[in-house]
Amino acid sequence: MSSAPRTPERDQLLKGVDEIAGVIRADAAVSEELRHLPESSVEALEHAGIFRMVLPRELGGYEADPVTQHEVIDRLAYHDASAGWCGFIGGGSSAFAAANIPEEGLQEVQATLASGSGWTCFAGSPFPAGRATPVEGGFRVSGRWPWASGIHHSPWVFAGAAILKDGEVELSDVGFPNGKLMVMPKAEIEVEDSWHTAGLRGTGSTHFNAEAVFVPEHRTIPFPFTEPQRGGAVFRLPVLGFFGPAFSGFPQGVGRRALDEFVTFARNKTRLGQPRPVSEREVVQRDLALAHAALHAAGLWVREELTKLWDDLNAGVEPSELSTASRLAAFSLNADTATRATECAYRYAGGDALFSSSPFQQLLRDMRTAAQHILLSEGNYETFGKALLAQTTESDATEA
Repeated sequence: MSSAPRTPERDQLLKGVDEIAGVIRADAAVSEELRHLPESSVEALEHAGIFRMVLPRELGGYEADPVTQHEVIDRLAYHDASAGWCGFIGGGSSAFAAANIPEEGLQEVQATLASGSGWTCFAGSPFPAGRATPVEGGFRVSGRWPWASGIHHSPWVFAGAAILKDGEVELSDVGFPNGKLMVMPKAEIEVEDSWHTAGLRGTGSTHFNAEAVFVPEHRTIPFPFTEPQRGGAVFRLPVLGFFGPAFSGFPQGVGRRALDEFVTFARNKTRLGQPRPVSEREVVQRDLALAHAALHAAGLWVREELTKLWDDLNAGVEPSELSTASRLAAFSLNADTATRATECAYRYAGGDALFSSSPFQQLLRDMRTAAQHILLSEGNYETFGKALLAQTTESDATEA
């Protein structure tokens, strides 16, 4: 079976990242200090089409296939981890909201936009940390939500909330809280100054609060089981899976940058008491080769899984449990391998890596922080192993 066609704008998106690389790199230190992206970086991401990368085509987006998403965020995160993170979160959140909000809600959001804008940037926190009390025409929503990456440059947010009935959380037939994503203008919520972290400081992934904010029914999205209102094959992915393809490019970009920075460093650095440059030490040569090979191999596995996923989505085939488990394990291995690559670069850079001016300490902090994401759970390996053990093998068929 031939592979499903790739996104026609792939080269355009990659070229867009190349065009803004200078701005993104120059802003990296500013992002760290501000603890969110500066306006110049936000404008650059918009110019490169990053926030439209997954947006439905009917709203001016590209609906990029999973491999293209991976490649674009890989190239962007290479220049700055925080910009790469905000790129995939902002692009994914905006696309998810656009694809799933009811038509009346879509029109209401569009009415707030500048002339000619098809859509806007969203920040989102799907965790059901809020409570929604039904009222006439909608809900009164209160709560405090974490991990709102990019909220400083996002005019709108969506937030998960459990629906109350007689003051208690309403449960579904299977015992889960009935919930929705509540779409709210940022002007109606409070953005906290809580993002003081070890890594990814420039992402602005802070908390936000709502107190009895009215959200009309037409600005709510069923969660976690949504039926897209618009968009193509890529929107058949569940919410966490929807963000996975772009996110999988992030570790590749950060890991590659760490190894490239180390190559430049090692050629010109002689450690105290050692006559040869760091680049001539055999142990360094071996470990650099292993780190490079492992990172490249992990990336190949991820892209293979994303290609299979895209073929399944286009064919209308529901991915099997084994296929889903394999993809998630590939995501985890990709992140673990990138973390080891940044650790290798940091270790052999010696004392120079300790200073805030060194790229090695920031790359290590950023990658370790990213690896804490729920999508990269070590449980992904267990699930994959369990699925492998449950599959029918050639020997099983022979015995039968």
